[in-house]
Amino acid sequence: MEFAPIAAGDRRAFEEVFRAHYRPLCAFAVQYLKDGDKAEDLVQDLFFRLWMDRERTKVTTSLKSYLFQAVRNRCLNAVKIQGRVRSLVEEVDDRVDDDERTEDEHAERSARVNAAIELLPKERRKVFKLSRHEGLKYHEIAERLGISIKTVENQMGKALKTLREDLSDLMPTIVIGWLLYWLNNGG
Repeated sequence: MEFAPIAAGDRRAFEEVFRAHYRPLCAFAVQYLKDGDKAEDLVQDLFFRLWMDRERTKVTTSLKSYLFQAVRNRCLNAVKIQGRVRSLVEEVDDRVDDDERTEDEHAERSARVNAAIELLPKERRKVFKLSRHEGLKYHEIAERLGISIKTVENQMGKALKTLREDLSDLMPTIVIGWLLYWLNNGG
C-alpha cells in the first residue's frame, strides 16, 4: 500500500494499513520495550501522529518499512529516556541523606512528581512531556505543535520553575539545582 491515499485523507486506506500492521508493529516494539502495554501505547501514538501529520509526512520508502523504522526509532528513544530517568532517580537517591528510604516513600515521591507534571497547564504539560518523555528537541516540539521555538523555550522555562517550586521539599537544594541543570541541558 502507498502512503499517498492516506496523505490525501483517505480514512479507509488508513484503517487498512492500521489493521494490517498494528499487531506486527506491537510485537516488534515489545522486543525493545519488554512491556506489551508500553509497546501498544507507542504504536497507537505512531498511528495517531501519522494521521494527524499526514499532510506533512514524507514517506520515501515502502509504507511498511517506514512504519517499522518509526517504531524502532521511537523504541530506542523510549529506552534511552527510560535509562536516563532510571539513572537520574538512582543518582538523586544516592545523594539524598536518608539511606533508609522505603519503597513506599520512593513511590510517593514519584507520584508527587507525576502529579506535579499533570497539574501544569495543558500546553505547558504537552511541551514538557514531548521534551522529557519523548526526548524531542525544542525545534521538533515547535514543528509538531505548530508553535515557535521561542514559545517552546518559554513554556519549558515556566514548567521547570513550577516543578522546582512545587517539589522543593522532596530533595536538597543542591540536588534540585543539579536536576534542573540536567533537565535544561537535555540530560
